Amino acid sequence: MFSYRTMLKQAWNITCKHKYLWFFGLFASLAIASGSLEHQFIATSFNQSLVNGSFYFLSNILAIGELFQNLWIGLMDLFNYNILIIINTLTVLLITLILIIAFIWLAISSQAALIISVKKIINSKKKDISLSIREGMTKGHRHFWSVLLLNILTKILISFSLFIVGLPLLFMLVSQSSIALILYTLFFVVFVPVAVSLTLIIKYAIAYRVLDNESTVNSIEKAYKLFRNNWLISLEVAIILFLISFLAGFSLLVLAYIFIFPLFLMGAMMKAAWLMSLMIIVGLIILVVFGSILTTFQISTWTNLFLLLKEEKGKAKLERVFNRKK
Repeated sequence: MFSYRTMLKQAWNITCKHKYLWFFGLFASLAIASGSLEHQFIATSFNQSLVNGSFYFLSNILAIGELFQNLWIGLMDLFNYNILIIINTLTVLLITLILIIAFIWLAISSQAALIISVKKIINSKKKDISLSIREGMTKGHRHFWSVLLLNILTKILISFSLFIVGLPLLFMLVSQSSIALILYTLFFVVFVPVAVSLTLIIKYAIAYRVLDNESTVNSIEKAYKLFRNNWLISLEVAIILFLISFLAGFSLLVLAYIFIFPLFLMGAMMKAAWLMSLMIIVGLIILVVFGSILTTFQISTWTNLFLLLKEEKGKAKLERVFNRKK
């Protein structure tokens, strides 16, 4: 019988037992915001001013345009200098571009590799299944462009939804109109659930593309049908994982304030740069490992849920509760 507890326990066991998956989780978290962009959208919607979100969206568009303009002007001015400065600058730019491309490749390929590896572990009848990082990255690389496209689509949907929801408040600040407040409430009620639903559909689309080798268009179509038939259980899992992530992050913050922050302050008071640097390094290591584990756990859960829903084995908790009352 399907249960959230069993599914979450299995995802946690996979995360703890197969620690090499943390490598995939580390880089996958760069692409999908620690495993779930819908969590990011929920947190931003309720904890951050949506007016700021709209300003942020507009400023990003303007900043990108200004960046390209400044880059072009800088490149033109560069040729006024001697050949050594030109060569050094172009070398730095080239190295930076290569590093960015490498990180993007690692992030997207790791996301696909993690999904593939989790499915193999779940379907394997062996207790000690042998998998390797190299094998996972090789398989994940095959789906790089399609998974990259779906990730970009998800980020665009989230940014655009935040912009649309906060747009009436921008007008209200300018015109002081009460109609804008009504529109804001309407947009919030409509666009927040729609945006979260779209991110979950694309999450399933990535699973279809990676696990079933469907085309990108077919993956989105099948993902929509799967979500339409299982929208309640998908939202319940999203909320559960959001709460787990929040509690885990809060616990980590408390531990940091108890153990790391006091030692950092002690180093500052004693003017011990080595102790301050050590605490910063320890904090960064803990944060990286935490993000890797959390992403691995979340993607393991979603992959497990995807496989169960495909076999029509899942039923939402609210649905089961109401069925019992009948």
